[in-house]
Amino acid sequence: MAGVTGSLSEMAANPSSGQKILLLWGSYVKQEHLEEVVKELQQAVGDQGMVAVEHLERLVVSDHASSSFDTIYCGTLTPTITFHPAEVFAEIARILKPGGTVIIRESVATRDNVPNFRTAAKLASALKLSGFINISKPETIPIKKANVEEYEKHFHQNEDDVSLIEVRANKPNFEIGSSVPLSCLKKASKKVDANAAKIWMLSADDTLDENVELINEDDLLDEDDLKKPDPSTLKVCATTKKRKACKNCTCGLAEELEKEESERINRSATSACGNCYLGDAFRCASCPYLGMPAFKPGEKIVLSDNQLKADV
Repeated sequence: MAGVTGSLSEMAANPSSGQKILLLWGSYVKQEHLEEVVKELQQAVGDQGMVAVEHLERLVVSDHASSSFDTIYCGTLTPTITFHPAEVFAEIARILKPGGTVIIRESVATRDNVPNFRTAAKLASALKLSGFINISKPETIPIKKANVEEYEKHFHQNEDDVSLIEVRANKPNFEIGSSVPLSCLKKASKKVDANAAKIWMLSADDTLDENVELINEDDLLDEDDLKKPDPSTLKVCATTKKRKACKNCTCGLAEELEKEESERINRSATSACGNCYLGDAFRCASCPYLGMPAFKPGEKIVLSDNQLKADV
């Protein structure tokens, strides 16, 4: 298992003068070690810079202003037992300045299926999903047990299963939610037909040009459109609100619909083979004239109600 730095000089990225730094610390770090690192950071950034300290578990509720820090150190004082949750990465991305750097140290699994630990690849994926770019390759950090209180109690994983790594990443060089105009969009060079533009710009208050010919709406209607519907076909059932009889119809709509269906079938009962008039010997199994005597060609045959109803 790999581990903790002893001083600022062992951190991968030393801050420069005037920077604003946030140092996130976790449980089990010794107080004197925290004070030592803060002092070194303050000396590095100078009087024009600033060093803020926040407990990792309080970061989400600390209410730091957006785009406040140039660099954030996370987990650099002590190895973390569990991985950093997504809300921590999201908050770091919010309070970092555009182009700012986050330096993260996390204990990761060297193989799959190690309880409470994720692999370095999954840590990199979590950073990408949080919006970070330029994610560096993980660097293994050696542990210094002297900086961790009750080390043996909390960090008892097999050294072959877990190691401490350091990863650096950057916030994109723009603010979250910002937008820029697309310079690639150019105005169309093709001229628009003036007459076509006039047609789409017509309104009720416009004075029509004498040369503009409008379509007569009456020409859009044919004779069938002008016919009045038969009042009998407009009758609907009070229950179904449609031209469909309800189960216990008493208004006469059921009989009316049955009559219409009977007339429709009679009109559509035409011979497909042309031999229906010869009798049953020449009729197919689905012939509507099956069972009726032969008749003369062209003679109108009316099917009875019994023949129109299906057998139960």
